[in-house]
Amino acid sequence: MLSNHEVALMVRDIMIYGIFFVLSAGLYAMFYALGKLFGRPGWTTFSYLFAFGELASAAGMIRAGYLDPFWVKLIAFSAIVYLFIPQAMWWVVTRFHSELDEYAHDFGR
Repeated sequence: MLSNHEVALMVRDIMIYGIFFVLSAGLYAMFYALGKLFGRPGWTTFSYLFAFGELASAAGMIRAGYLDPFWVKLIAFSAIVYLFIPQAMWWVVTRFHSELDEYAHDFGR
């Protein structure tokens, strides 16, 4: 049986990893989008450091050994999938807006 102190340490560790996971993922998406939007490839490249931070946080949660197999699989899956979300959303947004621009141009004639 775990002591209250050990449980508190486990919860603390998972919460810290979780906070950094979410923060890193958000900063990755933000810098990726800003780099694309303003034509600053350095910002897009910089965003990949946060992608690495997201993966490192996920690895920390998994390696801590506190989580059930379901949560380990969910965190691993979400960490891998989220690596592609900013690129996919940039593609969707740019395609959507290019179609809107074409429609607005045709409608204006």
